[in-house]
Amino acid sequence: MRSSLKNPNNKKENKKVEISILLVEYSNYMNDTTFTPEEESILRENLKRCSEQTVEAAVSFRKTKNPELIAPIVIGILERFAAPEKRDLLKNPSDDMVLSTELELDSLTMVEIVLAVEEAINTSIDNEEIQNLRTLGDIKAFIVQKIGA
Repeated sequence: MRSSLKNPNNKKENKKVEISILLVEYSNYMNDTTFTPEEESILRENLKRCSEQTVEAAVSFRKTKNPELIAPIVIGILERFAAPEKRDLLKNPSDDMVLSTELELDSLTMVEIVLAVEEAINTSIDNEEIQNLRTLGDIKAFIVQKIGA
């Protein structure tokens, strides 16, 4: 499709056409709010042990892709998996919070958290990608970068 739009005599114009097409494709991707009621029901079921605010933030994110919803989703999922006596640390958390030490999260719990975040934001996260994520800020920044915001 793109090659049929190119003018072989004008490289500058060709680049403008390519950029325009990429911008339209990116805009379509970012505005793709196809989130079916069935998917919403599944998401709500998968996050049912999280707070209602977390579930609503995840549903809203899936509909809008608003990157401002990443922090409440991540914090809400962390709250769900944190020991009850550690949950207060997530009320006003610092981005410098080291999850493994301050929340005492083990590697199995971290896997469960990653799976829940993947479901909430509808993306895939590879094990290699998370190896260097230590703090809450690392995780939030990684996810925002991952979704392309």
